[in-house]
Amino acid sequence: MKRVVYGMGMVAALLGGMGAVPSRAANCPVGGAIPCIPAADTTAGLLARSPGVGDDAQDGHAVGDLWQVGGRVWQAVSVQPGAAQWQMLPDTTLPGDVFGTRTRFAGGTVRLVRGYVGPALDVEVTHQGQQQTRTLNLTAQGGLDTAPLQERDPGTYAFVTRVYDQSGHGHALEATAGRHVVHIGEVRIAGAEAMSWGEANGPGGFVIPADMRLDTSGFFFSTLGTYASSNAGYAAYPVPLVLGQEGLGFKVFFGSYSLDGFVHVADNASPDQKLDLVVNNAPAMFSVWRQGTAMRVRSGNIHAMGQNLASAAALAGGYLGYNADGGPWFSQGRNTGQWTGVVLADHISDPEQVSHFQAAVARQINAMPQVRRTVVTIGDSRTEGYQVPDGRNWPWLMQANMRYQSYNLAVSGATTRHMLGMLPAAARVAVHAGERVAVVFGGFNDHIQKTAIPYEETVENLGQIVSQLQGMKYHVVLVEEAASDSVLRAQLHAAVQDGRIRPDSVVDPFAPGHPLADPSNPQYWVGDMTHPSALGQAELARCIWRAVSVYFPERRP
Repeated sequence: MKRVVYGMGMVAALLGGMGAVPSRAANCPVGGAIPCIPAADTTAGLLARSPGVGDDAQDGHAVGDLWQVGGRVWQAVSVQPGAAQWQMLPDTTLPGDVFGTRTRFAGGTVRLVRGYVGPALDVEVTHQGQQQTRTLNLTAQGGLDTAPLQERDPGTYAFVTRVYDQSGHGHALEATAGRHVVHIGEVRIAGAEAMSWGEANGPGGFVIPADMRLDTSGFFFSTLGTYASSNAGYAAYPVPLVLGQEGLGFKVFFGSYSLDGFVHVADNASPDQKLDLVVNNAPAMFSVWRQGTAMRVRSGNIHAMGQNLASAAALAGGYLGYNADGGPWFSQGRNTGQWTGVVLADHISDPEQVSHFQAAVARQINAMPQVRRTVVTIGDSRTEGYQVPDGRNWPWLMQANMRYQSYNLAVSGATTRHMLGMLPAAARVAVHAGERVAVVFGGFNDHIQKTAIPYEETVENLGQIVSQLQGMKYHVVLVEEAASDSVLRAQLHAAVQDGRIRPDSVVDPFAPGHPLADPSNPQYWVGDMTHPSALGQAELARCIWRAVSVYFPERRP
């Protein structure tokens, strides 16, 4: 077992040979002040190239998988061992073009419809102490004019109040009245500004206009960007989509009431249908669509299917994001999404359209679904990002170092008993993973008054979590407890020393003399002396990456 104390590490891989293609996809700026993911294409190592005959089923690929590098996208048509075939997909369309007139809404911070020039977002900004509404336009060159963001008063947020419809149908999304919480200018995806939610933003989102009607048996919904959490917090949150009025139509949510980490859907025929998919936190499209009696979801190259039993003919209106409309019928918690775009279509009949849509998204947000290196995090609010804005928790921030698939299963308030319940989701992720690491950080909630779990059980539960993850072929990194609970810190340290908990490595971001050592330091901790601040989350990302990167060695062609 390795023990790692605070530090900064980064593994890089060089692109060269093996069918390398010139980069044409968008990338994060080097040394930018605004957090941006994903990492450079070169950090994908041997996979930063065009696919070949050896990229087959034995290497974990399946027919229909996508592969993107340098703005070019291929799809697997055969994965026969040693004779795989990958077909290059055309790059002439943008995501909002794929479904033609069936696209009912396409909007965001990037151009989603070819040739669109005009308003993208309305934002509320504070300028010289006065609140103003400004419009951010997409220019003829295709970029977003962010000058109004640069002109706002230092230390203030820009709130998105309207997302314009680039499809030509006029279905603009309006921020939920009284709940303008969606920021822009705080995080970026592949260099593009993202509309961002987070724990500290509070509940809120956008209203889908009632005159937007979607076919119950064939609608399509997708986000472009990331989610900073794969799991729910409280009462089946988060809920990124509600279609129909007063909750009688369709809903998609992560984790359900059991906090299991899987994607769930609900409609008037089924209040909670669990699907065999965990949403990815790396840049990807997350899509939900119906085809006849089938309900399909996809995140990156992973997909699952359920049943469509809904009887309503059409779904009118709804909500995007995490809203509360003030009525008793429905309320939502805090979103953890960072989206550059949203697309809604009213009828999908051709599966090829979905493939072309997914390729267009991968190209636009520079997603690399062929990467199978994976990091899973299991924990509580300190990993989910409680009281941190815009989804900037340490697992999300850590992705700036390297290309891998990220799954943050942590939930605010989770005890080690809850964390045991996250293991089936980790097992599902492992099915598609290559090299894999699991980071475990929790136990504090076991010992607050309302739970009062004995310390002995905490140690036993953490030992089981570590052991079961290792049985799934994860390298397990255990994060030591902070000084917020000195008793638990001592107990975990002793349990590792005497072998009751046997992780592959231990990382201590809270060691004496380091920035997070003192929970009363307001620079790195919020006022409750329990939760890291935004700066504290960044410090955790730097520290924990040091331990994780050991298991992702540099590989060159």
